[in-house]
Amino acid sequence: MALRDIGAHAVTDLLQATHRIVPDELAALAGHVAEVVTAKRSYGDLFEQVRRRQPMSIAAELAWNLLPPLTFGTPRLVIGGVLAPVYDLGGDSFDYAVDAHTARIAIFDAMGHGLEAGLLASVAIAACRSSRRAGTDLVGSAAAIDHAVNAQFGLDRFVTAVLADLDLASGRLQWLVLGHPPPLLLRNGRVVKTLVGEIAPPLGIGGAVAVAEEMLEPADQVLFFTDGVVEARSADGTFFGVERLVEMITRTSASATPAPETMRRLQHAVLDHQEGDLQDDATIVVVEWRGPGSELLEL
Repeated sequence: MALRDIGAHAVTDLLQATHRIVPDELAALAGHVAEVVTAKRSYGDLFEQVRRRQPMSIAAELAWNLLPPLTFGTPRLVIGGVLAPVYDLGGDSFDYAVDAHTARIAIFDAMGHGLEAGLLASVAIAACRSSRRAGTDLVGSAAAIDHAVNAQFGLDRFVTAVLADLDLASGRLQWLVLGHPPPLLLRNGRVVKTLVGEIAPPLGIGGAVAVAEEMLEPADQVLFFTDGVVEARSADGTFFGVERLVEMITRTSASATPAPETMRRLQHAVLDHQEGDLQDDATIVVVEWRGPGSELLEL
């Protein structure tokens, strides 16, 4: 029987037998279970129903189905992302694509809340992917997204964003800041620079853009985030703030915490700051360039 034909009950039986399995066999079993879940989740609802603790809003359903995997890792590059609140997302989203020589990263924050913001973010992501897959550069992608948002929603709706390209061989990072909080550059566990560049207007209302550039060093991390992170307020009105964000990143980086775990801790810190009740979406993406390497991500 092919693994993709194994039902959920068979997976449960396999998991219940793990206490009798040695480590190598357990690793193989984990791989088999991952294949089963990946193969079956694309054409059934069972795994989504089991993992959810509460109903998901239409906007969140739309957002999560547009996202790439939250974690990506190779010896050369690691990408990790988190979004909150899980069940009621609105206008936040991110996207990335990693090919043989380049990683392209984008983070978006659509104006408004709820389904309307979700639709706005969806148009931005679709335009971003379409232009990227057509071989368009950063400036061209920004123009394509700007045109798509304006054509569908007019000048009274917009999306803030950061679009970035990372050359995997050299570590050259190029980016555009479009009405969005600029990313942070982390080196040796500390924030060494805010990657401001020239801030352009948000997407959807037009305006000139200029590409900024920075050469990364091996093990550098670039942190992208939406304003819902730094503007998260506690019960007494205190903002989470950039300083608190930097302090937590520094602390987790000093302990050599992997990028995905850093993201998880940041998400919990933002949620705890607002006692689990976010007034706005909070999205964080970290990109870690580990150096030139020799492998190529190609077929």
